[in-house]
Parts: sequence; structure tokens; C-alpha cells
Amino acid sequence: MEQLYVLGTGNATASQSYNTCFAIRNENELFLTDSGGGNGILKRLSDMGIDIKRVQHVFISHRHMDHCLGILWLIRVNAVKMEKGKYDGSLNIYGPAEVLEMLDRFCHEMLREKFYRMIGKYIFFIPVQPGEKRKIYSWEIEFFDIDSKKTLQYGYKMKLKNGKILVFTGDEPLSGRTKENGKDADWLLREVLCCYEDEKIFHAYGKKHATMKEACEESVKMKVKNVVLWHLEDKTDKSVRKSKYLSESRIWLGANAGPNVYVPDDGDIIDL
Repeated sequence: MEQLYVLGTGNATASQSYNTCFAIRNENELFLTDSGGGNGILKRLSDMGIDIKRVQHVFISHRHMDHCLGILWLIRVNAVKMEKGKYDGSLNIYGPAEVLEMLDRFCHEMLREKFYRMIGKYIFFIPVQPGEKRKIYSWEIEFFDIDSKKTLQYGYKMKLKNGKILVFTGDEPLSGRTKENGKDADWLLREVLCCYEDEKIFHAYGKKHATMKEACEESVKMKVKNVVLWHLEDKTDKSVRKSKYLSESRIWLGANAGPNVYVPDDGDIIDL
């Protein structure tokens, strides 16, 4: 069964949760999207029972530190195994060319030479373009530009093994292009900084992020079946955060049946 492994749900400055990143998993097949901002990714993977050596396909959406720096730790730990001949397969990292070039520079400066030599041998930076399609394991993936207002950022549309369509929209409010890609999706994965009632506290709009209001109203218009909301502020008490967000979602879904709304915590697993 295909499942969504929620490794982190926090925004860039989260301290009580890990930065938003996740994996699609189907038995031994795994596709990681983003990696958070540090070596916390190693514990998140361990806590969720994911062997780091099984992380062999990773997509990095953009260059912001809370989305890409964790990959340096995956490279570092796996490079040790590779150098010792204790690694099977390869680590393939996909994303915009400028992001991968930046990560390669970081590796060149930060890794010992014997570990950096694993790049090009066992570790591969693979640039992708908007509109490009790739098959990774049993999944068909098409990448698209989300038209970010901040920096170049890609999302993707994935056809799951079960035939359902999953769309990852990055960490900004939806553009026209992104809405078109996400229309009628079975699963829409998107950002929300806070509840609408808390916008004046967290200033979502000034930070070019969305609230529950837009996320719910847009999901209804796009006719998506399930929407997963993350990249959240983490000042709200975790014991009530999920119920608070879901309660507000019912206001903005209104009389519409609307999609199933998920506001996961770090470590949650959602059946797809």
C-alpha cells in the first residue's frame, strides 16, 4: 500500500517541529521530497523506521535552507558507507539546476575529498525542467514551475501505483499554473502558515503564505478529493493544533462536501 510518511510539518523557523518534508513509500520503494534544514532528518527517518540506505531518490524543490540543507547530511552519512563499500545502489537527487549546483558547491567545500569523490560515482545530481516527466520506481512524475514570488521553485504531479494523482505544490500560495496542475487531484499537498483567525499574529500574507481560508476555498474550487496542509507555524500547542485547524476548515468549506482535510503532525503516516 502506498503511504505518505510525514517527516516534518513546520515552517522555516519552527523549533517545536521539524521543517516540512515527506516521503511517498510503497514497500521498499521510497521517494523523499525536501529534507528540512539540518541533521534532524536523520532522526526523523530513524523514528519512522526508514533505513537511510533506502533513501535513493530525493527531490529538492528550492534553495531555501529549511528545505535543502538536510540533504547534506544524507550525503555525508551515505558517502561514508559508499567509501567503505557498504552501500548498494545510488543516491539520486533531483531539482532545479541552480539548486543542485549550489548543493554541489556546498559538498565540495564541506566534505572530505574522499567523500566528495562519491559524487558522480554513487551520488548523482540530476537537474529537471518544468514539463519534464520521469519514472521513478513505479511512479510517473511530471515537474512544474510553481511561479514562486521568492525564488525558483518546482512542484510535481505524481501518478501513484494505485492510479491516483498526487500533486505537491511547494511552500507558497497557489499560482494559476499550480491550480491548473492540481485540479481534480486525488491528493493535494500544500502549504498553510496559520489559521485565518490568527493571520494578524503570524502575518501569513506579508510572508507570502496562505491561511486555512484560501486552502479550503481553493480546494473546493479545484475539486480535489484530499488535501494535506503543512508548513505550519508551531507556536500553537501541539495538543490542540490539529483540532483547531480542522475546526476552522469546516468554516471555509461551508456547505460544500469538499475534500477530506488532513493537518498532520510530525511522524504521521497517511494511507494514499
